[in-house]
Amino acid sequence: MRIVSFMLVLGLIPCFGFGQNQIRGKIVDELGFPIYRASIQLHATDSVVYTDFDGSFSLSSEKDFHWKINIQSQGYQTETFFVLEGGSTGAIVLEYDMDMKAILEENGSDHE
Repeated sequence: MRIVSFMLVLGLIPCFGFGQNQIRGKIVDELGFPIYRASIQLHATDSVVYTDFDGSFSLSSEKDFHWKINIQSQGYQTETFFVLEGGSTGAIVLEYDMDMKAILEENGSDHE
């Protein structure tokens, strides 16, 4: 009986990890460079994470599919992105905001 109980408990251990669902992805700029410290917020919650040096992030959610995330970073346009079942976003490209575009155009014309 003890062996059966022990095997049953061991069989249920992997199920405990399925309570949290992970949303994973990478935030890059228009040139494909990773964006460090971009904030990713799960819509309508207080759950916020930030990208690492590689632009990667991982966010936990109780919900198991169809998430809406809001992405913000200084110098870039705010983006809302929908994540379907599976939780992987791949690379999300943020576009430069108007101020950053003006700076880039100004610096680009200095070198001509």
